[in-house]
Amino acid sequence: KYKMATTVTTATLNVDITETITLNGTTYDKTTTQAITGIGQYHSRVYQLKANTTHTLVEFASDPTSREFDSDDFKYMRITNLDDTNAINITFAEESNVGCAFQLDAGESYVISALVVDSNTSGSAITSLGHSISDVFVRTGASETDVEIVVATA
Repeated sequence: KYKMATTVTTATLNVDITETITLNGTTYDKTTTQAITGIGQYHSRVYQLKANTTHTLVEFASDPTSREFDSDDFKYMRITNLDDTNAINITFAEESNVGCAFQLDAGESYVISALVVDSNTSGSAITSLGHSISDVFVRTGASETDVEIVVATA
């Protein structure tokens, strides 16, 4: 694979997840930080998606075209439903067109730092992963919905 010369100095992306709750007067606080090194590209975009439609949000490939991200350089992705009322469905599809879907309620985010996945139909635990996410689709409900996507790569 051909890589162009660059003057970009890679950086570390710090991702913090903070949980705070007080139950019966006892406060439980937890912050988890993931430091992701070697970030050379950071892409952030907000999409206004039409209602009742499936949208291709992002594509990955090991030999990418101009509209795909390089799956070999993948480091981090966050999808956030910016709507204040409506849920969306996110589907992660792998190269053999097997998918897994999640509902993302209003204001929620989904974060991943690896594209490696697998699936089965037996209902038992998967013991090894052998496929990569190639496409991420979003299905909107009855209203237009704003969705933010962040992708960080090497």
